[in-house]
Amino acid sequence: MQVTLNPIQTEILETLVQQGQYPSLEMALNAALLGLLDDVPGGADSPQYAAWVEQTRQQINTARAQIAAGEVQTVDQVLAELRAKVQRAKDSTP
Repeated sequence: MQVTLNPIQTEILETLVQQGQYPSLEMALNAALLGLLDDVPGGADSPQYAAWVEQTRQQINTARAQIAAGEVQTVDQVLAELRAKVQRAKDSTP
């Protein structure tokens, strides 16, 4: 699975890491995702949560299949792409 963050999301995560609030972008993103659980209507026992769990499970299986097929990128490649997107967004802002 590939996730594309918009420039603002990327900047927020990078800032949190630069400020030392998280040791890595992955940890910052994990914290954000875990925070979503607080927003699930009805809590962890709700049908919405069960649907979210199933969707997440399917996405993990897709990611595993991509890894097995060699469809992976290094952290440096991902960060370079994110930084390029941020720069393009900055360059296009009047």
